[in-house]
Amino acid sequence: MFKRIAVLLSLALLPLTAGAATFIIPAAGTGPGANGSQWSTELVIHNASSLLADIQLKYHDSTGTSPVRAFVVGARTTVMSPDVVRNIFGKASGTGAVEIDVDDALASRVAITSRTFNTAPVNFGDAHLAQLGQDVPAINTDDAPGVGDLSVLAGPAFSSDARFNFGAYAVSDAAISWELVRKDGTIAASKEVSYDAGTQFQYNNGISTLFGATPNDADVVYATVTKGKAIVYGSFINSATGDPTYVPGIHIRADSHIVFAVDVNEDGTADLKDANADGVLDEPVNLYTIGFPNYFRVVFPGQNLSDVKVELADPAPDVLLLDDKGSIEWAPSSTVRGTTLTLRLKVTVGGVTEIISIPGRVN
Repeated sequence: MFKRIAVLLSLALLPLTAGAATFIIPAAGTGPGANGSQWSTELVIHNASSLLADIQLKYHDSTGTSPVRAFVVGARTTVMSPDVVRNIFGKASGTGAVEIDVDDALASRVAITSRTFNTAPVNFGDAHLAQLGQDVPAINTDDAPGVGDLSVLAGPAFSSDARFNFGAYAVSDAAISWELVRKDGTIAASKEVSYDAGTQFQYNNGISTLFGATPNDADVVYATVTKGKAIVYGSFINSATGDPTYVPGIHIRADSHIVFAVDVNEDGTADLKDANADGVLDEPVNLYTIGFPNYFRVVFPGQNLSDVKVELADPAPDVLLLDDKGSIEWAPSSTVRGTTLTLRLKVTVGGVTEIISIPGRVN
């Protein structure tokens, strides 16, 4: 094993060529944890191609990014470290994310796996150490959830049996609307958190530490990206054995809790609606590239305007938000005539925050 570690540590340092694919292992760690646990993350990289693979590794935590570690992996060879956070990045203790950059041409020929495990004392008649682990997949940043995407993290069936940790890695400057949903559908707590690009945050016992709530059986956490791109993940650890189980962020679509429409002529009439409550206007607003800019208002039937706040969720150079109640000026360029654009708005109504989408047909 020590020979394999030496192979990874002694590979020649070379610069990564232009055009790279980026993979993120969102949770990796080393050192002591709760209830006497002792954690390590094993990283294995296999190059199935007949070419050398340039690899760059980075470690991200709540403070930012570590210096780059660059390696070359030989053709059809495997390199590994049984404790990558400690051995490669020199951390005595910590939790973060590992970034793996590889040339685009070889991205589909490199297999990346990781396993985070707890070396815990176990007594089955004779006291000894047992390795209890979980696979944590490497996720291509191209597949990371973006603005409006919802990821669901399912907590343990019996909250008294395990601690539920969860967290996020920010691919870019990002914001996440976190919601605690009880098994009866009640939203027990919510919180919006902003993250700097390249940072990773884990909330240990997150129901308590992030939401300030008491864990219940079969709790579910909703994580909706309201800015940028972010990868969310979870894990629960059995209190008696220290055995971890990885919880992926499952990307699904939920019905919108915000009723909205578009008043095309700003005459007080809800002309275009979201009748199926999926958060997307059912038909596009007609936009014109000649004459004056296009003006319309997003309206929220039945809501007091004092409870409404509207913001741009995505950078939109041709859009002006004239106020925070939904008045829009949209002036697309003639170069996009004949296409349909999408305007994403971050809307908070009565304390509920969601992303809604307004398609616009450019004439």
